[in-house]
Amino acid sequence: MSSPQEKQAYHHGDLKRSLIDAGLDLVREVGIEAISLRQLAERVGVSTPALYHHFRNKEALLGQLGEAAIDAFDDAIATAMLHPQDEDALSAFVLAYVRFARDEPALYELLFGRRIWTSPSATDFQRKARHSFRLQSERLLHLQQLGILPDHANPLRLAQVAWATLHGLCCMYNDGLAFTAETIEDIARHAIQLLRQAVLGTITTRPL
Repeated sequence: MSSPQEKQAYHHGDLKRSLIDAGLDLVREVGIEAISLRQLAERVGVSTPALYHHFRNKEALLGQLGEAAIDAFDDAIATAMLHPQDEDALSAFVLAYVRFARDEPALYELLFGRRIWTSPSATDFQRKARHSFRLQSERLLHLQQLGILPDHANPLRLAQVAWATLHGLCCMYNDGLAFTAETIEDIARHAIQLLRQAVLGTITTRPL
């Protein structure tokens, strides 16, 4: 027999969304490896078997949590580039990336860690993650079409170099190897200048 909590959750049709939101919170609290279906069931107030209607195992759960983390990451990037404040578009992109990784280390690990990238049951997540990267490349292509990036620049390669640079920086910080929360932003700004140097042939402070 279903518990009152289960009946209420199903009645409102919000169980799946509640499970995803609670799962993201659990990832933040205990990490990817420690999270379990039992913990999630207890957090939401349903029986563990009820979860199997949505996630056949932990790997499936992590895959769907990863998809939700992609949405959060994409929203953070899009919002920063739509409202860059005092930053130019490229700076807004880079700083939004670094700040997401710094402020949401557990979700960043979920996004870019080996656990679900190498999981054969996380194909939907992997497909969505690749689409997310294509969006970042397309944003750089849009800058090129606006004349902000020169015609000879390769937006795909620029996105790949930027990603590799930022990912290394963020992992070093999140793994406790180096840097402080403040210095990673300063390092990111230097990385922007180096990208400008590579693309334009000279270090410049004009917006890219």
